[in-house]
Amino acid sequence: MFKKRTLGLLSVFVLLTSGCTNSPDPGEVAPSEPPSDPPLPFTNSWSAEPDIDLFSRGAELVRASIEAGRHASFFSVSQSFPGYREAIGYPNVNYSEIADTAARGRPRGGWISELTYLYHIVEITETANSITAEVCDERVKVDPYANDTPVRHGFSWIVSLTNTGGTAGLPGIVDTTPDGSDPRARRVPDWDVFGPWNITQLRTGGRDASTAIANPACTDWWLERHPGSEVLGNYTFSPATEIPGEPLLPQYPEWIGPSQSQ
Repeated sequence: MFKKRTLGLLSVFVLLTSGCTNSPDPGEVAPSEPPSDPPLPFTNSWSAEPDIDLFSRGAELVRASIEAGRHASFFSVSQSFPGYREAIGYPNVNYSEIADTAARGRPRGGWISELTYLYHIVEITETANSITAEVCDERVKVDPYANDTPVRHGFSWIVSLTNTGGTAGLPGIVDTTPDGSDPRARRVPDWDVFGPWNITQLRTGGRDASTAIANPACTDWWLERHPGSEVLGNYTFSPATEIPGEPLLPQYPEWIGPSQSQ
């Protein structure tokens, strides 16, 4: 099993964090050059509803926000995607709207096994100055494991960005090989995907954090993957049982390169 130092509890990354007063690590400094492309024990596999273009500029920014937040939770804000630190306004982060561990200056210790993060964009609204999307997720481990309680299949995310005044930018090079890898591709892009965009929301719980009810399209997506599941609050659950492992999926889309200077 490929393991790497990371958060002690992966589940904490997806918990809502309101009123958090975490102090940033005073030793955090922005890297002078893009981080080297790391070997990672996990992949991200994205899909979207039929009417959503996974390669639009808005969808690209949504994908970058979630992946960069995940990466920051593992390796620190300064070692995440170029531009992410500035996009969340670190260290003055709005912890009620940005998931705590995605905005930390320093990750906690722990272990992570090989797994695929599945993400599905179910709704997105794009204008020249704002983007808001709802995204479902699911973690799929390579190795089987047993649970003695019902298993929630995933969480519903809300992601919002605001343009600070620059051009919206064009999306990067399209990944046309979902089952393979482009030799130019990187797990961590070596360009600033965000540009003038600030991330204003990056948390679980859907649009209404007070109810934390998942988008109904997320329910449909989880039920398609797990027919007959119990539904509660639009989330789906499998009964307590042994969960089979699934092969690691390729990273998709890959970060191949910018289509213009962004």
